[in-house]
Amino acid sequence: MNRIALILVGLAAMAVSACSSLPPVDVTQNVTMPSRLAIMAQEADWRVEEINVVVPESLTVSEANSIKPRADIVWREDPLGDRRAQVQAIFDEALGVALAPMSEGTTPISVNLEITRFHALTERTRYTIGGEHEIEFIFTVRNAETGETLTGPMPIDITFRGLGGQHAIEAEAQGIFQRDRIQAQIIGWARQEFGLASQTTDMVF
Repeated sequence: MNRIALILVGLAAMAVSACSSLPPVDVTQNVTMPSRLAIMAQEADWRVEEINVVVPESLTVSEANSIKPRADIVWREDPLGDRRAQVQAIFDEALGVALAPMSEGTTPISVNLEITRFHALTERTRYTIGGEHEIEFIFTVRNAETGETLTGPMPIDITFRGLGGQHAIEAEAQGIFQRDRIQAQIIGWARQEFGLASQTTDMVF
């Protein structure tokens, strides 16, 4: 079982047992009816052939340890380096887990995301007041054989509250970091979007 799967199992277990005082984070939404996209995926028996995540060079990056740097990309949990490549890897890994059930359909599709904002928390913000993980992108699904656009492009915003202060310290003590919560959020969105999740999961971290 990979790290993401272990984290998701751990988060779900914590939510069920209510063993933490941390505020819950709902990483999926209550799905009462299948989305249009989920219906299309089922009717056409989609198979995910490609996952393409693009992080444009035009996005600005900041390493400033301020409360809220003015930049499109703020990311600190990987070593100093190519932040765009690091953000792409976060999405690639999460989407690979989320869409793994769609590996045996008859109609090949490509899932395409163009990141427009990835703003996690600086060290200063994380260990004081906390803030929001601002995760925004353009989402498009295409037929992988013909290139036909099946849905999108559409702007998606899955911004959610990031932990701060003592809550962040408690989470880290249990091996749960910003990356884990962000990837859980991406997985929850993707599973809902493609009809792979049918109920609300309240995750503690």
